[in-house]
Amino acid sequence: MDEIKKEELDKLMKIEGEVRGVVFQTDAKYVLEKEGEEGLKKLEERVKELGYPIDYRGGESLDSHPIGLRVISLLLIKDTFGWSDPEIKRMGYMAPRTSFMVKILIRFFASFKKVMTESPKYWTKHYTIGSLEVINLDEETKDVTIRLKNFKIHPILCQYYQGYFEMMHEFAAGKAGVESKETKCMFKGDPYHEYVFKGKRE
Repeated sequence: MDEIKKEELDKLMKIEGEVRGVVFQTDAKYVLEKEGEEGLKKLEERVKELGYPIDYRGGESLDSHPIGLRVISLLLIKDTFGWSDPEIKRMGYMAPRTSFMVKILIRFFASFKKVMTESPKYWTKHYTIGSLEVINLDEETKDVTIRLKNFKIHPILCQYYQGYFEMMHEFAAGKAGVESKETKCMFKGDPYHEYVFKGKRE
């Protein structure tokens, strides 16, 4: 490996916390869409060569895996295909479209306020560490701030989740065009990650 060293990836496996296997299925869907079957095979071969137990096709969505594998998957995807940071953000942005839990959330909670305030409860269905908090929610302007606490895992997730929360905002607001910015980051010394979203102005 050139830019990413296996020793660095192995350190990620020691981070406490677990994630559901559905995240790897979501990764696979995006890779298939962008790089096709050959691309996914290329990724699978690299993961296998490095010895990481990521099953992009046959794994169970509710199985628990070390949180480090979540990061390793994204890092290897980015490195294998030479993707930029914006592409990782885009990957996160598209992820909610394939989520069964998100579809249930949108179906049963119609209002912007309800979807946004209920969303943090779904975090614990995917991760055993970290927590979400929604603050400064304005139902009229569709402005909202989301804080992700106790989740200092890797900077690549900052990009991924900015995109993910953008899509969740658009689902809740019922329209695209949200402006987003990570205003606080635990990797910059802040006590939590904070994302500010401003609804599209007419």
